[in-house]
Amino acid sequence: MTLHVAGSAPVWAILVLLTIRYAFVRTQSPSVTWLMMCCAFVVIGLGVNEPFITNKLASLFDTPNVADLVGRCFMVAGLFALAQSVEAAADKARLFRPSRFIVCGIVLASMVALFLEITAPHTTDQFMQTYGAQVPTGLYSAVEMTYVAIIIGIAAHAVYAELTQEPRPSRMYWGFILGAAGLMVLAAIAIAMDAAHVVGRLRIVAVLSPVYNVVFLLSMVLLAVGAAAPVLVSARHEYGDWKQAAQTIANLEPKLRELEAAANRSGLYFEIPYSRAQWRRRLHRLVLEIEDRAREASLPLPAATNLVNPAHFSEAAR
Repeated sequence: MTLHVAGSAPVWAILVLLTIRYAFVRTQSPSVTWLMMCCAFVVIGLGVNEPFITNKLASLFDTPNVADLVGRCFMVAGLFALAQSVEAAADKARLFRPSRFIVCGIVLASMVALFLEITAPHTTDQFMQTYGAQVPTGLYSAVEMTYVAIIIGIAAHAVYAELTQEPRPSRMYWGFILGAAGLMVLAAIAIAMDAAHVVGRLRIVAVLSPVYNVVFLLSMVLLAVGAAAPVLVSARHEYGDWKQAAQTIANLEPKLRELEAAANRSGLYFEIPYSRAQWRRRLHRLVLEIEDRAREASLPLPAATNLVNPAHFSEAAR
C-alpha cells in the first residue's frame, strides 16, 4: 500500500458513510455537500498515481505522466471543497465568492502550463523523484502546495474566529485547525524538498522525505477527522430525525384514513406525490390534515401526533 492510498483510507470511510446517509435521508446542508465533493476529489487525487492507473492514463491521453497532473488538480479541487465545507460552519461565511473560484481556476491553469514545460518522456509513478531536478517541476509542485496551504489556513482561521465567539461550533473543529497547521508545515517541507532537488542537494531530500511522510499522514487524518466529525454528528442526528419521521408517518397514515372516513371528507395528503427528500414537508402536512379531520369529525387527536418532533418542521419548505 502506497503512502497516498494509506492517506486516503479515512477519506474513503467518510465518503461511504455520507453516501449511505444521503441514500436514506436525501437532504443535506451545504457543508455536507461540499464535504462529499471534497472526499470524492481527494480519493481520486490520492489514488490516481497507482502504477496501473498511471500507465492507463498515459496511453489514453498519449501523454506520459498526465496522471500526476490529474491527481494534483483533483487534490487542489478537493482541498478547495474542504475549505468551503468547513467555512460553512461559520455563520458569516460567504461560500460563493467569485474571487475564490477565479483564483482556484488560475492555480489549476498555472499547474497545467508548468506541467507542459516539464521534459518527462517516460511514464513513472514516482514523478517528483524522477523529474524533480527541473525548475518547472519545482514550480509546479510549489504552486499546488502553496495554494492548498493558503486556502486551508484561511478556513482554519475562520473556524478559529468562530470558536472564540458565541454560539460556538463543535470543539471537534480543533482537529481541523491542527490539521491545517500540519498541512502548512507539509507545504513548507515539500517546497524545501523541491528546491533541494532542483539544486542537486539530494541528501537534504533524503533527510526530509521520511519527515514529509509522517506529517502527510498526520495532517490528512487530522483534517479528515476534524472537518468531518462535526458534520457526521449532525448527519447522524438528521438520520435519526428521518427514521423517527418515517415511523411516525407509517403510524399516522392509517389514523388519517380513519378520520377521513369519520369526517366524510378527504384532504390532499394522499394525492400529493412527495419525493423522499420531502419527508419533513410530508410529516408536516400529515399532522395538519389529521388535526383538520379530527376537528371536523369532533374526535380527539391520535396520541401519536403528540410525539411529533417540531424540529421536523424546521425545513418544511423543502
